[in-house]
Amino acid sequence: MSTHPLAVFSTAPGRGGLFLDFDGTLSDIASTPEGAVPRPGVPDLLCELQGRFGRVAIVSGRPVAYLAPHIPESVDIVGLYGLEWRSEGRHHTLREAEEWRPLIQELTDEAVACFGEAVVEPKGLSLTVHYRTDPELRAPMQAWITDVAERTGAEGRPAKHSFEVHPPIRRDKGTAVVEWAADLDAVAYVGDDLGDLPAFDGLDVLAARGVATVRVAVASDEAPPILLNRADHVVEGPAGAQSLLEELVGLVASASG
Repeated sequence: MSTHPLAVFSTAPGRGGLFLDFDGTLSDIASTPEGAVPRPGVPDLLCELQGRFGRVAIVSGRPVAYLAPHIPESVDIVGLYGLEWRSEGRHHTLREAEEWRPLIQELTDEAVACFGEAVVEPKGLSLTVHYRTDPELRAPMQAWITDVAERTGAEGRPAKHSFEVHPPIRRDKGTAVVEWAADLDAVAYVGDDLGDLPAFDGLDVLAARGVATVRVAVASDEAPPILLNRADHVVEGPAGAQSLLEELVGLVASASG
């Protein structure tokens, strides 16, 4: 009997789903938002796994427009924590989120005026302000996020060396995983940050329904201990996540062969 952490997929991969974060999981940590790209070879691995699994999807806080050029069209993308998605090559947006687009644009312009264009990442239906390159910006950014939430009703969220502004719509990586895995028998999620904890919560919901689940954390100097402690399996950095995908390709190939 196989002791591989993802051995649950070896019997019927066509009834399984693999969901993955992007930044810090499939991409090495980058100093700027636009510097995040998949590690070489990762897109081919995703394409190979999509051909054998019931579903392979990227679940990210990034917009679909950023991820789409980097991810094979056969692989689904859930962007902005579920406010938008790409499936079967078509881009969709959550209808109630569209009402917030004008306000998010106003807040994006306001953030640029406050902190400078270099640290503001517009995402259409959300925005992120980054302090990775200047930690002294953390306090004023946090104060601005709090003020925005009080003034507008938008939701502020802490993220990795950044803060995010979202429409106040209950969408996170957990709701995305539960919705997109509704017809699957086994599901794994791979992620590296606090934003991936809701995905682990989503796996708990699926497990309560009888779905086999595997939580995989990607370790790094920045990975939160709570994520690592909740994981069923831990890999070392994006290189370790890529090695896991390579092992998974071999696992399901040998099972079907």
